[in-house]
Amino acid sequence: MKYVAVVAIGALAACTAPPAQPVDPAGYVTPDYAVPFAIRALLPRGITAADVRERDGCYAYSLRGTLYPVQRPDGGQYCIG
Repeated sequence: MKYVAVVAIGALAACTAPPAQPVDPAGYVTPDYAVPFAIRALLPRGITAADVRERDGCYAYSLRGTLYPVQRPDGGQYCIG
């Protein structure tokens, strides 16, 4: 039974993707509009819309003072437009 629990925990840990490489924060600003639902849905657990920054239609989030791209399911940065 212990073995099953360890395997299950390991499998769950594998589902959480590590943050992508940080992005250059130059030009990213806090949006003055409601963050689109599609962006909010892609944020990692614990990151809120208040942590989101935008530059030229591309989105990133702040985590411990570092900006990371909001990632699409295919791994690219989420950009609109």
